[in-house]
Amino acid sequence: MFFFNNIHHEIHRELCWGIDLFRRMGYAFCISFIVAGIIAPIVIKYLKNRKMEQVFRDQNEVHILAQLHSPKAHTPTMGGIIILIAMLCGTIRVVHWNFQVILTLISYLALAITGFVDDFAKIRAHNTRGISGRKKLLIQLILTIAIALALRHNSDYAQYCALPIPFSSSIWTISSGLLFLIFLFFVLSGTSNAVNLTDGLDGLVTKCAIPVLFFFGIVAIITGNERASAWCDCTHIPGNEELAILCASMLGGLSVFLWYNAYPASIFMGDMGSLSLGMFIGIIAFLTNHPFHLVIAGGIFVMEALSDMLQVFSFKCFNKRRIFKMAPIHHHFELSGMHEAKITQRFAMVSYFLSIMAMVGLFHFFIK
Repeated sequence: MFFFNNIHHEIHRELCWGIDLFRRMGYAFCISFIVAGIIAPIVIKYLKNRKMEQVFRDQNEVHILAQLHSPKAHTPTMGGIIILIAMLCGTIRVVHWNFQVILTLISYLALAITGFVDDFAKIRAHNTRGISGRKKLLIQLILTIAIALALRHNSDYAQYCALPIPFSSSIWTISSGLLFLIFLFFVLSGTSNAVNLTDGLDGLVTKCAIPVLFFFGIVAIITGNERASAWCDCTHIPGNEELAILCASMLGGLSVFLWYNAYPASIFMGDMGSLSLGMFIGIIAFLTNHPFHLVIAGGIFVMEALSDMLQVFSFKCFNKRRIFKMAPIHHHFELSGMHEAKITQRFAMVSYFLSIMAMVGLFHFFIK
C-alpha cells in the first residue's frame, strides 16, 4: 500500500509541476502577444513620423537588388523594440527568477542596445555602415567573457562542459577554460551574426526563428525536470524550465511582429531585433546544454552564414570569382527570379523540418 501511495504522490507532484509550467507559459505568450498587438501600430506610426526608415545599399553596391527593394525605401526599421517590450512584459509578470533567466535577459538586452545604436547610426548618417563589424565582434567577445565567468562560478558549470552530440549517445567534454570560452563565443557570436545575416527579406527571420524557439522551449522543459531529463537521456539542470517561459514570451512577441513584418512589410526588425534575437537563441541553446542541436534546428541560419563566408572567401582568394549571384543565399534565389514571398515561405518550411529533425536527434534512443 505504501508503494502505491508513494507512486500516486510522485505522479501528482509531476502533474502539478507540468500544469503550473504550461499555465505560466500560456500566460507569458498571451501577455506578450497582447502587449505587442497594442504597441505595434503605435510604434510603427511613431517611427514613420520620425523618418526612422530602413537604409538600403545603393545601386552601385547591389545593382539589380536595389531596384527590387526600391518599394521598401520608406519602411520604418527598429521594429525589434516591439519584440523587446512585449517579451519583457510577458516575462516579468510570470517567470520565477533564477540564474539562467537573468543571464539570458542580460545577454538579450546587451545585443538589443548594440543593435539600436547600430540602427540609429545608419539612419542618422543615411548609409549602411553603422557600427563596424569589428566593434560588434568586440562587444560580443566582452559579453561572452562576462557570461563565461558567470557560468564558471555557477554550481552547474561542469554540466555545461558536457555537451551531447545529436543522433548519438556521445558526449563532448570541454576540457579547459580557454576552450570553453572559445566555444561559447563561437556559439553566441555565430548565432547572433547568422540571424542578423538572415534578416534580408520580409518575414524571413521571424518565420525561421519560430520553430527553433519551439524546439528549445521543449528542450528547456525536459532539462528542467529531473524525471523527464533522465527519461530522455539529457542532463538535468535545475531551473531550466524557466527558459521555456522566456521562449513562450518571445514567441508571443514574434507572432504579432510577423503580422506586420510579413510581405509586404510594414516594419523591419532592424539590427536591434535580429542581433538580439540571435543572441537569445544562442544563449538558450547553451544553457539548455544542446548547442550542437542548434546547428540542426537553426540550419537555415547556418546556411545563410556559410554562404556569406564562402562568397567572401571565393571573391578574395580566386580572383573575384563568386559562387552565388549574391550572398547571403536568399539574395541568390531572389536574383534568380524567385519572388521573395516564395523564398521566405520555403525557407520557413525547411526550418520547421530541421527543427523536427533536431527533435529526432534529441530522442535518438527511440529509433535505435
